[in-house]
Amino acid sequence: MTRTLLTVPNQLTIFRMLLVPVFITFMIYKWWKLALLTFFIAAVTDVLDGYFARRLNQKTALGAALDPLSDKVLMDSAFLVLSEQGLVPPWLAVVVISRDVLMVGGVVLLKLFGNGNLKIEPILAGKLTTFFQVLTVLAVLLSKVEGNPPEVLLRILYIVTLIFTVTSGYLYYKRGREFLNSGGKGGEGSAR
Repeated sequence: MTRTLLTVPNQLTIFRMLLVPVFITFMIYKWWKLALLTFFIAAVTDVLDGYFARRLNQKTALGAALDPLSDKVLMDSAFLVLSEQGLVPPWLAVVVISRDVLMVGGVVLLKLFGNGNLKIEPILAGKLTTFFQVLTVLAVLLSKVEGNPPEVLLRILYIVTLIFTVTSGYLYYKRGREFLNSGGKGGEGSAR
């Protein structure tokens, strides 16, 4: 890991975090095209920060903490505001936000009680969860810009997102429990 804090990937992550209040504002005022553009830019920075961290060998502890945190703040904000406006079912917003709150709390507990050996690594189910959550937000925003798609497609997307969100939450819980049971010497936790 590099010791420089303001690496290219970290700057992209910080930029994404700064986009969150802009994105929320656009959604609150129902400026859907600007909200969609802002969300798209944020999603691109998420892809680019990971790419540059690997490509330029600029992985940092700060980036490992900020990247998943910025993802959660962006997604939770999106689901909260879209739910409040009746565009996403409230039950889906509750599940998405609850999973993230429990995961962040779990990582804090693991760091406190896991002897400091916690290695944060995303799992496939977590990456798929992020993919379907992003796809859900994009689909809803696109529906506001381009017109409503068939309701059945959105409902299917909501269910798939729910399934992956719950599944990944359970798998992270299981991984965290194994880490604690091993005395903080084995297993991995994740903030993603």
